[in-house]
Amino acid sequence: MTSVIKLLPDAVANQIAAGEVVQRPANAVKELLENSLDAGATKITLLVKDGGSTLMQVIDNGKGMSEMDARLCWERHATSKIRKAEDLFKLDTYGFRGEAMASIAAVSQVEMKTRRVDDEVAQFIRIEGSEVLEQRVDAAPQGTNIAIKNLFYNLPARRNFLKSIAVETKHIVEEFLRQAMANPTVEFVYHNNGSLVYHFKSQPLKDRVLEAMGKKLNTEILEVKENTDIVEITGFVGAPGSAKRTRGEQFFFMNGRFIRSNYFQHAVNAAYEGLIPSDEFPLFALYLKVDPSKVDVNVHPTKTEVKFEDEKHIYNLVKAAVRKALGNFVVQPSISLGDFTHMGDFINQPLSPQGSPNNQPWKTDPSSFTEKRNPNYNPFGEQGGGGYQRSSNQDWQKVLGSVEQTGMHTLQRNSAFNTQSSDLSRPNNEYSDSGLKNTGAEPNALVQGLFALSDAYVVVNRGGALTIIDKKLAQQHVFYHDYLKQLQAHAGQSQHLLFPRTVELPPAQIPVVLELLQELQWLGFDINHFGGNTLIVNGLPALLTQGDEQKLIENLIEDYQNTQGDLKLGKYESMALSMARHAVIRSGMGKTQEELQQLVVRLFALSNPSHTFDGKPIFIELSAAFIYDTFQNKKQRT
Repeated sequence: MTSVIKLLPDAVANQIAAGEVVQRPANAVKELLENSLDAGATKITLLVKDGGSTLMQVIDNGKGMSEMDARLCWERHATSKIRKAEDLFKLDTYGFRGEAMASIAAVSQVEMKTRRVDDEVAQFIRIEGSEVLEQRVDAAPQGTNIAIKNLFYNLPARRNFLKSIAVETKHIVEEFLRQAMANPTVEFVYHNNGSLVYHFKSQPLKDRVLEAMGKKLNTEILEVKENTDIVEITGFVGAPGSAKRTRGEQFFFMNGRFIRSNYFQHAVNAAYEGLIPSDEFPLFALYLKVDPSKVDVNVHPTKTEVKFEDEKHIYNLVKAAVRKALGNFVVQPSISLGDFTHMGDFINQPLSPQGSPNNQPWKTDPSSFTEKRNPNYNPFGEQGGGGYQRSSNQDWQKVLGSVEQTGMHTLQRNSAFNTQSSDLSRPNNEYSDSGLKNTGAEPNALVQGLFALSDAYVVVNRGGALTIIDKKLAQQHVFYHDYLKQLQAHAGQSQHLLFPRTVELPPAQIPVVLELLQELQWLGFDINHFGGNTLIVNGLPALLTQGDEQKLIENLIEDYQNTQGDLKLGKYESMALSMARHAVIRSGMGKTQEELQQLVVRLFALSNPSHTFDGKPIFIELSAAFIYDTFQNKKQRT
């Protein structure tokens, strides 16, 4: 009887392993950069073309390899980092598995030149699909030069799963920045399509973090430094005012290795509780130094997941260390509260028709705030063991409101969306979720007894059924369809600014903006590339003309990238969803009875008003029959 189990050829095994190690070009860049760092390089240059699908080249001045090592490094499970299993618990290198180079060679065309300092000639090797096609001597400076060409050339299906050039470039830049932030004493250079994007000189850690994050003012980040028997914590966190609606600038490093940890992210977010809105995220770059025997980095081939022996203790220490840094940066208002002695008295004071107590306008000028520091604050001390405590349980953001949103609700009456109300309110519209059909009457005829329930819900009698609507989801759903129509019709209305404004974005976002310029114009943006990392903004969509253009465009691009990657939406759907989320925040729609009425009418004019694109219910409906049955059942039980 013949055996049905066969050993896979090495080339096939390497291609299978590449599915975990090299999922996209950024994974290959990570492995090459880490190998250069392990080789002791003091200068590393990265060159990328077409988002890494055409070329990824890493040049370093490390110690190089011999003729034998130049060949063995492409074999599976060949590594110079460990010799026995016990070495896994005293690692001082990035690589150790011996899988990455073999996996890369299995799915690309590779050329490498390498020379040691004492060698007279360099070694050149060329590999395609795990097969060594050529190895010879060549001329090259000390170090290693590896060029990866045509990634996934022999796996067309995998190549087709790659995202757009802009998205893949963004992931490569993120990986490059992580390695640069983890190694500030190493010089890093990055070229994209022949243009210099980053050149980090050897510099102190704080300067590297600021430059990598694109921060120009030292006051935007606060130093974190705490040394305990379990972990040494250093790094920087952002001031509360620098928080964003996306998680883009959040970095954890463990023993110089970038890691992902939702658990420790929660610790940082908990330290900011009460200082930033619940839907925003702080920026931080925290470096943890832990005994290698207390952690396990051999969890996943990408080596970004790490298991800690004292995870709970480290969580508390991270939270306390961040609170200590924030305790030295307490923002207190210097404004006068008039005759109110306590903040609670002011909040509970009834508002006048003009919206301010005692008819006094409430000013939210950012210049009226002063920063006061307490250099003696220490949550690790005996008196400070309770951690940072706010002087009041009230949330200043909720009391003062957002400066960006001031006056936004007044734009709704002049918004371009109002011009579409006649189309959205047309008769003969079907309501698929309830089975009701309008047979000639206006949709308004089905909406009766509308009122707001708190600030989150709208209750309406619609066709004899009690309908409770989630106001935020309803607004987002309506705006989503509005923006989607604009993109599909290739027509958006823009409100020109009185003076053009310049916006400087991180280099990782520029390729994405350039790719989406046409779609942004269809959404109402009037943006042009001013050169380098700068955009010039001449106009914005009518609903989004107030506020910080820099923050708006940054958040919009980050939100679009995250949506396209996580939800697998098309370009139009992803951009429409991103715009809808920002429009809900900035529009202020739904504050008056008329606006609530318009929102409900526009919602039920849609072909699918009951659920969002990802299946979230927008409203619940209580029919008269259901209410009757409920009362009858209660009567019978009593």
